[in-house]
Amino acid sequence: MPFNSNWSVRGSLAALALGGMAAASPVLAEDIRVLSSFDTSQLPTYSVLQQYMNNVAEIGEGDVTFTVFGPEAVPIFEQLAPVSTGVFDALYTHPVFHAGDGGLALTVDAIDVDPIARRESGVWEYVDQFYQETHDLKMVAMMSVSMEGYHLFTKEPLSESGDLAGRKVRGTPTYFGVIEALGAEPVVLPGSEIYSALQTGIVEGAGWPAAGMVSMKHYEVANYRLRPTFGAATQPVFINLDVWNGLSAEVQDILLEAGELTELQMPWIGNAIQAEEDAKLTELGVSVETLSTEMAEKVQSAFISSIWDLGKDCCGDAAAELRQIALDAGLTE
Repeated sequence: MPFNSNWSVRGSLAALALGGMAAASPVLAEDIRVLSSFDTSQLPTYSVLQQYMNNVAEIGEGDVTFTVFGPEAVPIFEQLAPVSTGVFDALYTHPVFHAGDGGLALTVDAIDVDPIARRESGVWEYVDQFYQETHDLKMVAMMSVSMEGYHLFTKEPLSESGDLAGRKVRGTPTYFGVIEALGAEPVVLPGSEIYSALQTGIVEGAGWPAAGMVSMKHYEVANYRLRPTFGAATQPVFINLDVWNGLSAEVQDILLEAGELTELQMPWIGNAIQAEEDAKLTELGVSVETLSTEMAEKVQSAFISSIWDLGKDCCGDAAAELRQIALDAGLTE
């Protein structure tokens, strides 16, 4: 998604202001059991949760802690219900993993990475209210991994026509529009199976957040990365509503303040991680395949359109209403 220069100034000032705040009074210690769709092997994405937890620790002066359970505890496509029902206290995920169960927040991937505008426009509040009413979950943060969003990487270069016609490419529904726009066939696999699927030829490419090839060692089985990137990888943190209502006002404020701060910080932190990863991939011999201007525009439009179609399929009128809010604010197509 395009970088918003107005937000870049406002965001840096707001982040400084929020970062200087601290809990107003002592609070009782709380440990929150977080179910995460990502573990430390998926470091660029996990770093978003880590930054949030670090901010909570700093703002709350150590009174609020987290115990994290990764996808080995509950498979990523089955994590929503255990948090909604209170088996775990909180969830850090990508909403497409629960698309079939009302994953409205997946549509935020089609909304510009402007954390201030997302809040001022009403996008943030709408998503929060939807999850409270539909899933008994309170959203405390809606963070973007970086400004770069997603990419595809492949075993072989683009075809002479500049596409991936006839190939099988791993992707969750987030990537379907892009994969199909490039002439390939989507194959749904968990992220943990990408390496072996590429190694054995089950797929010839994969969609993933733009940073992550290094930590997942995908560079060992894929030689090319497609540019430009597309979309905005958005990772929310939800807390079970009963757990939320049982927290003191002070703890609630800490969690919300840390969420807003992390939203402001992550595009900058994520961009730095992305730059470091790109340099490392070049060093490792993973070549850049650049899409034509026409194909790049087709890919971006296909991504946005397919994400909103997913939203319509999962959430009906709610997705249409959220899209209109974003359109009115100039944050999506």
